[in-house]
Amino acid sequence: MAMLGSALMGGLMSHSDAEKVFRPWWDAIEDFVIYGLIMLGLIVSPTTIFNGTPLYCTLCTQPGQCGSAPNTTTDPGYHIYFVKSYCTHKALGKFTLYFPYILLISALILVGIERLFKKVFKTNIQVEGFYSLLLTSKKIDGVDGEDMNMEDTVHTVEVRQSFKHNSSFFPSYFIRTIFEFFFGLLLTLYMLFTGVSELINWNTLDLQDIDIDELVDLKKDNVRVFCDVHGVFYECSGVPTQFYLYVLLIALILLIIYLITTFLTILWLLCPCGGKLARFMRSYRSQLESAAIAQGADTSSRVLLGEIHDIYYENRDLRLLLDLLSVTSGLAPPLRVLALLDKQFRKQCKPDIISLERDS
Repeated sequence: MAMLGSALMGGLMSHSDAEKVFRPWWDAIEDFVIYGLIMLGLIVSPTTIFNGTPLYCTLCTQPGQCGSAPNTTTDPGYHIYFVKSYCTHKALGKFTLYFPYILLISALILVGIERLFKKVFKTNIQVEGFYSLLLTSKKIDGVDGEDMNMEDTVHTVEVRQSFKHNSSFFPSYFIRTIFEFFFGLLLTLYMLFTGVSELINWNTLDLQDIDIDELVDLKKDNVRVFCDVHGVFYECSGVPTQFYLYVLLIALILLIIYLITTFLTILWLLCPCGGKLARFMRSYRSQLESAAIAQGADTSSRVLLGEIHDIYYENRDLRLLLDLLSVTSGLAPPLRVLALLDKQFRKQCKPDIISLERDS
């Protein structure tokens, strides 16, 4: 089963080398949640009710056997398999009936949202282009910008120009995260108010009807179902309610984690000022402003930062990719890319040798 889950994850959620570089920890947690939902669906799939009903039904012949429903002393002669099949589809709730498929389909939809936005916005083109720029920065690491070969220079200009004329990565990432949050919220509310109430009590959905000791006792996992078959009542049992309930609670915990990560991602996208690179750029800008004030020069952002102002502060796609890269790989890789894109920033990052001393 674990191998089947891994195969599904490998096929549905495989990422290219470029995408992995820009995939932060919160996306990894969301992948883990989806993997968990798939595994839970596979775990409960052998108990799928409508595929092979576990119900066993008997005629209500004793007073009070089926609660307030009337009993009967005459067997109507219905075939036992007809009664089982009829009660499975009539007496059981839809959530219980399709529970394993609800888990699997929910995971597939969460995966599909990400895949759909990648396909519609074609963000893989920008990600691959920026990744090639990162590889170029590693290749020329330690080489003066003036000594770059023509091929690397042309490629750098092409990638930068592509971001100027195509702004799709940030809108795709932001809208996708909002869709994931709201779908996760709807799914959580559906499982909480429909699933939990249905699993706790089949007939009245009254939470007070079930004692807490019965709720956690697996030995009592045989909640009765009262089924009306053309005016004749049957008492049925065999539904693994506690097992489903525990699986559902685990799924709810995973979905809550999913909601927290997507909500924090939305906040981070709206205000990325707390990231590593954002703090570094704020400090860098502050130092330039202090030096400009001391010299009586212009302190506007565009004058101080030069091309970095357009690259980092005016281009949302480049800024988001640089911020994601700083989250996954630290400050060094995004700073190398910035130095590759802007000569002034590259000069600012060069260390100055103030003095040399020889130890005797």
